[in-house]
Amino acid sequence: MTRARTLGGRSRLRHLLGTLCLALVPVVATVGTGLDPAAPPAYAATGDDSRTTVSGKGEFADLKITVSQTRNLVNQVVRITWTGGAPTVSDTAYAANYLQIMQCWGDERGPGTDQCQFGGSSALGAGAGNQAAGAYTNSRQLNYGAHLKDSENQPLPPPSPSGISYAPFRSVTGDEVSPGNWNEFFDVNSTNEIPYARTNARGEGEVYFEAQSGVEAPGLGCGDATEQQGGTVTGRGCWLVIVPRGTSEVDGSGYTSQSSGQLQSSPLSPANWKHRITVPLGFEPIGSHCPIGAEERGTLGSEMAAEAVTRWQPALCRTGAKAIYGYAQVPDETARVKLLSGRPGLVFVGEHAPVTTPREAHRKPVYAPVALSGITIGYFIESQASFRAPDAVKQRNGTRMGTLRLTPRLVAKLLTESYRDGVSRFAESVAKNPENLGRDPEFIRLNPEYADLDFGGKLGDALVPQPLADTTRQLWAWVAQDPAAAEFLKGTPDNQGAHGDPKNAGTTVNPHYRNIKLPVDSFPKSDPYCQPFDDRPDFPLCIQDKKPYATDMHAAARAAGRGDTLARTSWDPAATPPAYKKDPPQPAGQRAVLAVTDTATAERYGLLRAELRNSAGKFVAPDTASLTAAANARKPGTDGVTVPDPATRNPAAYPLTVVTFAATVPADLTPAEGRDYGTLLTYAAGAGQTPGVASGTLPHGYAPLPEALRAQTRTIAHQVTTQAGKNPSTTTPAPGTGDGGTNGDGGAGGSDGASGGTGGTAGGSGTGSGGVAAGGTRATAGPSASPGQVVAPPVTKNPSPGAPAASALGDPTPGWAVGFVRNALLICLIVGAVAAFTGPLLPRYLPRLLAAARTRPRR
Repeated sequence: MTRARTLGGRSRLRHLLGTLCLALVPVVATVGTGLDPAAPPAYAATGDDSRTTVSGKGEFADLKITVSQTRNLVNQVVRITWTGGAPTVSDTAYAANYLQIMQCWGDERGPGTDQCQFGGSSALGAGAGNQAAGAYTNSRQLNYGAHLKDSENQPLPPPSPSGISYAPFRSVTGDEVSPGNWNEFFDVNSTNEIPYARTNARGEGEVYFEAQSGVEAPGLGCGDATEQQGGTVTGRGCWLVIVPRGTSEVDGSGYTSQSSGQLQSSPLSPANWKHRITVPLGFEPIGSHCPIGAEERGTLGSEMAAEAVTRWQPALCRTGAKAIYGYAQVPDETARVKLLSGRPGLVFVGEHAPVTTPREAHRKPVYAPVALSGITIGYFIESQASFRAPDAVKQRNGTRMGTLRLTPRLVAKLLTESYRDGVSRFAESVAKNPENLGRDPEFIRLNPEYADLDFGGKLGDALVPQPLADTTRQLWAWVAQDPAAAEFLKGTPDNQGAHGDPKNAGTTVNPHYRNIKLPVDSFPKSDPYCQPFDDRPDFPLCIQDKKPYATDMHAAARAAGRGDTLARTSWDPAATPPAYKKDPPQPAGQRAVLAVTDTATAERYGLLRAELRNSAGKFVAPDTASLTAAANARKPGTDGVTVPDPATRNPAAYPLTVVTFAATVPADLTPAEGRDYGTLLTYAAGAGQTPGVASGTLPHGYAPLPEALRAQTRTIAHQVTTQAGKNPSTTTPAPGTGDGGTNGDGGAGGSDGASGGTGGTAGGSGTGSGGVAAGGTRATAGPSASPGQVVAPPVTKNPSPGAPAASALGDPTPGWAVGFVRNALLICLIVGAVAAFTGPLLPRYLPRLLAAARTRPRR
């Protein structure tokens, strides 16, 4: 057995356990609603009006700083730009004239130095790694030797036992922390500080700053819920603090008078702190604040719906709760099993539940479009000039690269460990291939602005999510339909090497991926190479440490936005057992990370989205126009649905567009459930399609649904509301609806190919197998739960008077299942703990155990 197979088996086991546990434990964030599904609510305010510009003072009076969003914040990235600054001294370092940015808590008067999250990056050394800057400029240390005294003459805090004075940090809860640069509230891996922000030759600059809520930064408590008069719940506000650094030190001397030729002191020193520029930040309250005692309506499913549903929840809650909704993110297949379990609730899926068993016609699922978004290669790449680059290129060091063009073949290289930095520069499997994307002639031909850059060991691969997913299959299908990518995966070199150079004859696929059968719903890591070390022969560095999976697309995007590769390559011999510990994020100005994620989450964490070449030969980025074009170019399917067409020749279409559907089985719902789920669908088709940043709006990164899809959702909402728990043959169709035709044949009042049947548009929707709605998706009945499969039913409190009892609805859950579920939850927790402990050890010890087994004499 090879290590690749071991990893594959372990991944499948983890997926099986995770699917079971997620199905059993849909831990949810709860919200409520009291909307009339027959009348779409008024559109909510977008909240896109909190852009703020502030000015410096004194010697920095010309500095104008603009923050893209200052209210309705969650954990997200905001863009900070400025003009009127003095150009940063040195193209490759930070000697003088730069900004230092941090997040702080405080009252209406603003924060003090003891309330700011800063100093964590000092663990990387002076200047945050090899990006040289003064020795104490990224720390909380306030004494710098006998010859550098602060001109403000304020007494220093009591020194530590080593004689060093630090600006203390005090948490929002009043906790006293030990002196130093890091503490239990933040360190190099968690801090969001930007120790150095460069100003270009035009006096301008730009950075992307991660605003952290109290979940990510408990020491700041931003967004912690506070109740105001009248019962209104708000989130605790915080502060953004920018400390501009000029050319003078704290004692008034110039930076050139320092031995290093750089500013040396911390921004928290009084002489620097007095120049601070502050911006108030308003956060959405953390948690849910819905009336207690309302009925709970569970929803679960695709990660593609997560950003939208969680944004809608608080607004629905404020409308006057009749129900509390919950949302749990689970794998697509888990959602489809739940849909056909007899207790469907409402699930979010990207594909239909395929038919494998006979099912009564009146118990077929219905599918309502709720979100239009896409899969993307998000990127955070800062310009890093090579040693021989022209001066003009070096002057751009640390600035963000604004374009990235990728073909299916380039994406295939990133996902198949075909670059040397995607595995190891010592691995024989890819020894003749380029080190990384930035050294690939094919990439440079399409992206000439990268020609004079050097990314070291970066850009060899992309962060990818671990769970099996329909979106992963769709990405691989797009790769596989491209002739050049298909040939590459079969072993044909890309022929992009330098002509006549036998050492650069082109890139070939990593042999461990040759002839991979596509599409698949996972991102395999098949190269078994482990880098050995003489001083620790029992602990080679293997792929799961060097190139680990992200837990999901959200985690991948957030990590990329922080410059974090999630790698664990730092050897820690003191750990028990010894292990590779997590690497810190890449230094400011030297970040280069790619991530497979969705467009809404990429937008949330400030990632730019790669332009992908579609089948018409055009490079297209995911935006409202390209997502809408692709939605309208989907192919006809069966049962009134359409399917993605990665090979569409529409030049405006983004090739990895995704339509997400809310699905349920009306006949398996109680009337109360039908009313509440119908309300949610009505909101999703109305106010929920207004782009914005406020609660209740559609997060940026989604495209508003075309009107045909909204009409389809409104029709399904009415159907769910009126037909819940009823046999459709005994009910009266809603006005404008009729029996659905088949394969695009509209029902009564419908038009051919545009309406009719489940999922059709207004005027042709019914309960039969319906037509194809413009921009719709596939929907057919699917399988029942497998024998012995446990599917968690939605939790219902205080059922409405007159609602049928569970037994009357054919509740498939016997009494013994309750105890089984309780025990299964405990098993999940135990297995999870064991897997967490033993998972990193399997790649190291399993090969040796297997080798020993092979050499043992047979009996």
